Amino acid sequence: MSKSEAIIIGWINKGKPADCGETMKNQLMIRKLEELGIRCRQIDFKNWKRHPWVFFQLVWDIVVHRDNTLVLSTSASNIYLMIEILKKLNWKVNCIHWVIGGNLQECINDGKYQADVLDYATWTLVESSVMVDKLTAQGLHNVIQVPNFKPIKYYPNITTKIKEKKKLYFVFLGRIIPEKGIDYILEAACQLNKMGLQNKFLIDFYGKIDDSYESSFKERVDLIPNVNYQGFLNLGENEGYDKLSTYDMMLFPTYWKGEGFAGVFIDSFVSGVPMIVSDWAHNRQFLKESETALFVPVHDVTALYEKMYECIEGRYDLGKMAKCCQREAERYNVDNVMTKDLLKKVGLLE
Repeated sequence: MSKSEAIIIGWINKGKPADCGETMKNQLMIRKLEELGIRCRQIDFKNWKRHPWVFFQLVWDIVVHRDNTLVLSTSASNIYLMIEILKKLNWKVNCIHWVIGGNLQECINDGKYQADVLDYATWTLVESSVMVDKLTAQGLHNVIQVPNFKPIKYYPNITTKIKEKKKLYFVFLGRIIPEKGIDYILEAACQLNKMGLQNKFLIDFYGKIDDSYESSFKERVDLIPNVNYQGFLNLGENEGYDKLSTYDMMLFPTYWKGEGFAGVFIDSFVSGVPMIVSDWAHNRQFLKESETALFVPVHDVTALYEKMYECIEGRYDLGKMAKCCQREAERYNVDNVMTKDLLKKVGLLE
């Protein structure tokens, strides 16, 4: 069986910029596989309703190229039925389920998915060691940890920002939806302004705003003078990381149910921007208290604005934390994660 070809199934947004964590991860993964000489046949389910013929492409590729490794890199909800059918057909293929997000084990516990169906995959790749343990206990075999990754070719110079500042600059980067804690950030900003700290800090938001949330979000932002929506930050260019590195702290009070290893963690590491982050899901697997992050309880606005206040008052050595972040980043360089040894192990390389 040829190990140099793969069928990649997931949200890819082929030919367009990545617009979410899944499309970003899949585009980077495909780019790395192709660099290593693996031909990738892409089955792009992003906005599939606009091109439903993708299902015919899927069936054709699976049948005609059945010697290819099948890589399912998307939410289980998008591919569970397909796995179920392949299992019933006893279809023999090297199958890799490259799990997106961090709540697959909860979905099995809730009865949404059956472990014996998901175990059709030859390999299950997950982002955290906690998921490895839980999925293995639920009956899945060959579960291994492969953390999130990004190509890291450039590190901003952060020495110039390691100094005492009159104003602290906070940033949020990512999908702008309530479940990422956006309302909590806005409430914390209002509380700090009521304390007379309006001239002591600023908050900028970058990212795609969910359509159902856009009007509410923008109306609230317009009412807070030191909070701004700045559109998109292009981290495909060095200038994007230079811009991100000008901020002092990243805010991430998420409670999104599917949170795994957020790609924004790597962006914060590269840019030397420590985080104030909720103690949610797998966050403590990847962030270290007082080194790369400061943790606050989930859904606790008071704790959030108090932690922001402590940072504004200079109670933490943010310069030291910035250096810790950049040291941590290299662990998640795609070259150190998607290694030839890993790809040989899961059957993508001979």
